[in-house]
Amino acid sequence: MFTHFTQQLNEFNKYKNEVFTSIEESDSIVILRHVRPDPDALGSQFALKAFLNEKFPEKTVRALGEGESTLEFMGQLDEGEINEHDLVIILDTANVERIDYNGAIPESCKVLKIDHHPNREPYGDVNIVEIGVSSTSELLFMLLHDFDMSSITKEVAEKTYLGIIGDTGRFLYNSYPSTYQVAAAVVDLGVDTSEVLTRLYKKNLNDFRFTGYLINNFSLTDKGVAYIYVSESVREEYGVTETDAALQVNLFRDLEDVKVWFMALESGDEIRVRLRSKNTVINDVAEYFGGGGHQLASGVRFRRREDLQKLIHKIEEKL
Repeated sequence: MFTHFTQQLNEFNKYKNEVFTSIEESDSIVILRHVRPDPDALGSQFALKAFLNEKFPEKTVRALGEGESTLEFMGQLDEGEINEHDLVIILDTANVERIDYNGAIPESCKVLKIDHHPNREPYGDVNIVEIGVSSTSELLFMLLHDFDMSSITKEVAEKTYLGIIGDTGRFLYNSYPSTYQVAAAVVDLGVDTSEVLTRLYKKNLNDFRFTGYLINNFSLTDKGVAYIYVSESVREEYGVTETDAALQVNLFRDLEDVKVWFMALESGDEIRVRLRSKNTVINDVAEYFGGGGHQLASGVRFRRREDLQKLIHKIEEKL
């Protein structure tokens, strides 16, 4: 079904059999992903766990990491530590610093990295990193399809779809022909995509009022850069979490005069910027400031609010 797409994925084809063999030979598997998980991180993590439980009911499979309150409906995380004989599969995590695990992974553990972000840090013993897909969830679904399509249950498909729509902003960016093919397969497996969308993007009254704050307080430069800074005190006033706030970053996409936009969220002693674009490539701008991501959806962190003006200037150089 996906051969036309996967034959173009070099690391996918080079290492998939080693991934399959590693899983088959392991009695205990731990699945990790990045800190402050988004729908793609959790979607791929829970999809892989569901698949492995279906195909290998005799194996111990654990999904570890801190949860995200607004995404609890996606699944239940496990507790415990990584043991020296575990196979460790790390999803959607570009570098070691962002792995959501408190402690060191035993050196005896084999580590598989599966990701769709640029491979700046190939920390796995095996690395399947493909940037020509929308999300880790999409990449994983095609990998599991090659492994054993009969073990892809409706639950696996639903978690995959949550990951895809989360990372594509409901197919507004970072979408490829393969993305829609995987989405079609999800529908064929009986997933009610409308219901899934509603669960992910439903707003409570606090979220709705926060939307009003964003509309009334954003700025727009003459060159088409829309931006807003959201302090922790503002989030507390409106009763929204950092994840809740970040989910609204695409609010500015539909504005006619906007070309590039970002939301800068105060988080402790740093400012986390969600950077988005309609057509202008912006991951090089993010990389200039030590961040990274995809061509039209990237992120970067700053220590000082004044540095946001440097970011705006760098973006405007490209417009």
